[in-house]
Amino acid sequence: MLARIVGIILGLILATSGYVVAGWGQLGSWATNLDLGPFEPHRPFAGGAAAILGGVLIVAALTPRFQRKARKTPSTALGFTFDPAAMAPVAADAETPAPVAAPLTAPAAPVEPIHAEPVLAPTAPPMASPVLEMTPAPAPTPVAPPTESFDQIRERMVALSRAESWADAARALMALKAAARGDRQQAAAYRDLGDFARGQGQMDDAAEAYDNAVSHARDALRATPSDPAAIELLAGTLAGVGDVAETEGRLDDALSAFEESLALRRSSGGREAQDPAAQRALSVSLERLADLREDRGHRMRALDLYRESYDVAARLAAADPARFGPDLALTRQRLAELEAKIAT
Repeated sequence: MLARIVGIILGLILATSGYVVAGWGQLGSWATNLDLGPFEPHRPFAGGAAAILGGVLIVAALTPRFQRKARKTPSTALGFTFDPAAMAPVAADAETPAPVAAPLTAPAAPVEPIHAEPVLAPTAPPMASPVLEMTPAPAPTPVAPPTESFDQIRERMVALSRAESWADAARALMALKAAARGDRQQAAAYRDLGDFARGQGQMDDAAEAYDNAVSHARDALRATPSDPAAIELLAGTLAGVGDVAETEGRLDDALSAFEESLALRRSSGGREAQDPAAQRALSVSLERLADLREDRGHRMRALDLYRESYDVAARLAAADPARFGPDLALTRQRLAELEAKIAT
């Protein structure tokens, strides 16, 4: 607030000073004798520039500041804030050679003392040493570790992410990508890679990963058009595409992705679904699209979307207040804000 007041005062001073110096109107006639020194030949331009700068300061001070909206956290497996240096240990450790055990050597034979008279002793054959005659025990046969399945690697990666073991999670993510087979697994791996890159602020890498995920998810959905898991996979991936596009200021692309994601979740019966996760995903999609609609000035359409989300969130909170109560509170807050803006 103090910054706004200072901006208004400074803007008024510059605007009135510029008006007077430029000699505009009767108010500026008394200042025509003021000597501006080296700027005297450019009096109209100097005064006009000061007046324009003052006007800009006043407008900037009176313009309302953008406040980021409170949003529900999307229910993705990798909904965490990632350390940007998480990938560095992976590259460093990849070339580290395994430690090599030092070779075992037989102990040196004791040195015989020197006698004044020669001591005659039978000469033992070279292989008669007790140490050398010992038969070494056979080395245990190394047992190859069991190969993890795609789902097992993904579970391990999620667990490592939740434990904030970012370097290990990054390694697991690379293993997940290598183990992916078929369109559905490829889509899931690329979506997780997009989530990871977006968490590090690498939007270009995230956008590329999400595009690959969408391509595989569409192929998987064409193979099984009525499979709810395939529908949700594409809907969740499109939500990631929309988030990246909105962050980069590509609002038309974000709007298209959010609308398709919402249409998919509605088609799968998210409102009537027995799965609470599907209902919450529908609520999140409604609010993502509503926020973007509001940013583009479509407040009534945003209000309708928030009211629909509120109905879904209220049913979830009534069934499980501990789990879904915070979501309902956020939706109620945003709905009240929108209704207040439309009423004014």
